[in-house]
Amino acid sequence: MRFSPSDLRGLAVFRSIIENGGFAGAQIALGMSQSTLSFHLKALEERVGFELCRRGRRGLQLTEKGREVFEASNSLVAAVSNFEGRLGELRKEIVGTLRVGVVDNTISDPKLPIDAVMDACLRQVKDAKIELLVTHPQALMSELSKDGIDIALTPPMRIGPDFRERLFYHEMHSLYCSHHHPLFHVDRAALTSEAIARHDFIVRSYANKAEIDFYPDAQVRIQSSTMEAQAILILSGRVIGYLPEHFAKRWEDSGQMRRLSTPAQRYASPLVIVSKLDQRISSIQRLFIKELTRRCVLEKAIA
Repeated sequence: MRFSPSDLRGLAVFRSIIENGGFAGAQIALGMSQSTLSFHLKALEERVGFELCRRGRRGLQLTEKGREVFEASNSLVAAVSNFEGRLGELRKEIVGTLRVGVVDNTISDPKLPIDAVMDACLRQVKDAKIELLVTHPQALMSELSKDGIDIALTPPMRIGPDFRERLFYHEMHSLYCSHHHPLFHVDRAALTSEAIARHDFIVRSYANKAEIDFYPDAQVRIQSSTMEAQAILILSGRVIGYLPEHFAKRWEDSGQMRRLSTPAQRYASPLVIVSKLDQRISSIQRLFIKELTRRCVLEKAIA
């Protein structure tokens, strides 16, 4: 089949329904009635020749073919964005859509002002479109690989040869315990590495246990993929673990957490800019990277 303008409208409606968790969210996002959304979705299904999604007791669910269509359409969205950017460059303008994924719980870091970077992009680019995804590193790399986003800001992952990464920042982490944990009231002089290593740790599933380099005899009880999950489990008092210092500050200041590591045992977690190797960097993406690297302080990693 040849895609017509009406098919593209139907595809945009379909994507909005899925991205917004159903018809109610898409109605708000697109300013359309439910009957209009249903009309476009049904017309698209008739054109492709199969059902894309079903409504049931558990809400709207993609069919297997519908999921493939949705994921394949990411490449189309990326191509349109790149085309817009290329036209803008020919007119010596910065235009297009900026689709960025950021690792979770960076908002409290004053040295990583993503909000200021977004402000700079929106001020400098007329009619800029911004799509910002905040989630854990594995999800970011999944979205990047299937063209759901163009750039990911994440700790380094074990990525293949199809991606490029550029170091731009170090996020400082320290080891913490909860006020419910036995180590909370132990004298500082007694907090040796051996004493700390006797307790169960939580580590990030994607960090290859780099957080326990200072405690080689430590036992890892739990792995987590997000900082918020790691903080919750540390606050339970059952495990100890590393957290970004800016993120843990609220609980440290309130007396709910204690920093166990010495200054020499801080962990410098690198953050990198990741993009596809075969992807052409658009003008708006270059602007974002320029503003990001200009504002971030690349601290020297601690050996």
